[in-house]
Amino acid sequence: MDRIQIIVGTVNGSAWKAAQAAAAILQALGYGTEVNEEARPQDLLRDPTETILVCCSTTGDGDVPRNIYPVYAALDNEALDLCGRKYGVIALGDRGYPRFAHAGLLLEDALYRSGAMPVGNMLTIDAQVDERPHYTAARWAKDWSEALKC
Repeated sequence: MDRIQIIVGTVNGSAWKAAQAAAAILQALGYGTEVNEEARPQDLLRDPTETILVCCSTTGDGDVPRNIYPVYAALDNEALDLCGRKYGVIALGDRGYPRFAHAGLLLEDALYRSGAMPVGNMLTIDAQVDERPHYTAARWAKDWSEALKC
């Protein structure tokens, strides 16, 4: 079955935990997955058939976490051609801040501008409401996998 590279942007580990939960569900459904917490721009180019799933928290004033910033910068500068690649986004944030889940929105926009094709809707997880974001990510991943088949 298809391969999915899960690119993680995290500061305190919540996005990593959500990515691991999504990966477990996707693996159980027969997908090959890799959770990549130290992604570099070239990682997105290694296999043109691989689906990209970004799982990213928001830090500071709506900023992209430092560990995923090189990927975001390359995408934002349109340095990567991802034409035809499928992608999804899980965005974690806290609605108490003005730029709720903004890093996920930035990455979603940059992926789209790089030519990648969105699959399903972006999942936004609010830390004020959802005490178990990894469960929410796992449930979403199951539904998202159905959209991948279309």
